[in-house]
Amino acid sequence: MRPRMFSILLPGLLLAACGGTPPAGDADRAGTDEGATAAPAAGVSASEESGDAHTADEDVIVSTNEPFWQARVEGDSIVLTGVDAPERRLSGASSSMTAGGRRIAASDAAGEVVVTVRRMRCEDDMSGAVFPMTGLLAIDGGAAIRGCARPATMPPPKPPEEG
Repeated sequence: MRPRMFSILLPGLLLAACGGTPPAGDADRAGTDEGATAAPAAGVSASEESGDAHTADEDVIVSTNEPFWQARVEGDSIVLTGVDAPERRLSGASSSMTAGGRRIAASDAAGEVVVTVRRMRCEDDMSGAVFPMTGLLAIDGGAAIRGCARPATMPPPKPPEEG
């Protein structure tokens, strides 16, 4: 009788061990931590918020504050723009899924740009606009800069006072 009970309980225990608590670190969060795991942003379903949506081929835009950078993933290219910086287009981008989210990297003669996107609600810490994703941007081996991200097909979210 015990072997049968074990075979019934084991799958349930394994399933319980797999679910539940998100990682303790906040390195993937951008903007404010308040409400970072709250209800999905407007227009974002609960399945997209949890990361269930397919994002492997989706073009995205990551925006950071101070320093102000924008990285647009366009197919197999990353286009980097910034204040007082010329546009930089890096082709041959590779994309992979990691524990931290979708990682997109491309390089050119000047170095490498790495964009990491995760389907986790993000509130812009300057404007208060709510984005459906968080983003990290690393430029030429520098430290990752936190920011907010959105699908390229989505218009930029408006701050709450403009909503």
